[in-house]
Amino acid sequence: MTAQPLLTDRIDWIIGLDDEPILRNLLITQCYHDLSSEVARVMGADNVNWCTFATWASRTAGKFIRSEEIPSLFRSGLEDSSSFRASSARAVERLTSLHPKTKLQEGSLLQVAETVAGDVSGQITAGNLKVFSELAPVFAGYVALFADGAPDATQAKRLLDSLRVGPSNAGGQSLLREAMEHLLAASKLDDPKRRAEQMLVANALTGLHEQIRLQPFIAGSLDAPIADTLGKLWADHAEDDGDGLLGRIHALWDRAGATVVRDAETAWADVATAALMTLAVPGQTLHLGSALPPPPQRPMYPAVLETVDEKDAAELLAHYDATDPGAKGDVGADDWTVLAQRMRYIIALFRSRQCDAGLLQQPFTDPQHAAILESKVPAGPL
Repeated sequence: MTAQPLLTDRIDWIIGLDDEPILRNLLITQCYHDLSSEVARVMGADNVNWCTFATWASRTAGKFIRSEEIPSLFRSGLEDSSSFRASSARAVERLTSLHPKTKLQEGSLLQVAETVAGDVSGQITAGNLKVFSELAPVFAGYVALFADGAPDATQAKRLLDSLRVGPSNAGGQSLLREAMEHLLAASKLDDPKRRAEQMLVANALTGLHEQIRLQPFIAGSLDAPIADTLGKLWADHAEDDGDGLLGRIHALWDRAGATVVRDAETAWADVATAALMTLAVPGQTLHLGSALPPPPQRPMYPAVLETVDEKDAAELLAHYDATDPGAKGDVGADDWTVLAQRMRYIIALFRSRQCDAGLLQQPFTDPQHAAILESKVPAGPL
């Protein structure tokens, strides 16, 4: 069988596809898989790596980038909300009595669903690209170290020195450098438990760097601009007749709009929890605000990570309150916009699935994969 071409040498081209966000997401997902497979090739497949998890996170993000679910889910949530229907009907009725020529109708405010969906899609698209643009070249550089066998100290130092000194929230990569140091340390170990613990630290530190980078995009996705969007929809139907009508229309929104916004935000919170707060991995869809379940038909943590002795790994678990001594997976996040709560869940997730070889599988079917390699968006569900 002829080996399929890899996307690991086309990273810059993928990053540059600004006019094709849907295709670019598919290519990012496939490239993450290729990087994951390459890291597993040079280090062994007994532990999955950060790129493995990034594959499935990017694939999940794709359905929101394509706006496949959010508009209809949010519109249905608004239509099912008796409170939103009542508050918007009252506001429109009062506007009509003030401004009989208005074209704003009760259903007009439902347009907030499409507008917010577009905004959320943009946030997720930007976050997906931000992380890939930074981390994919680093992992490609890491794999390249093994082109002629185990890397020597000079090669490793060159990669590490290429990472910018500084905190992640200010554009620095010191945290990422530490992650690469642990990944290199893991590559030199034969003991399965010690290697697994070093991989856990590498994955967790990379994940922490990623999540710091994603903070504004996650907050922007979950805290959608409901008030601004509804206010603009209202203002688009305002009219200045030269007799103070425009001011009265705006004053009416200030008086009546707060209730409409509150009811729409409540509906959005339900949609965001049900749809955005998920991660689809092979054989399972994880709900990120709930307790972490074990992998299907497996214990919560693999045997090599049932206990964690390595100092940095143990400190990370303790710092984020993710030690989970009873192995019950009781490490859910109440507020996904809070970095510390996200990391609590993510570190436990990495630990629980680190030895799950099923995560290394191809994220697309063979026909879909072939189409993506030809720079085409495959037909049908993705």
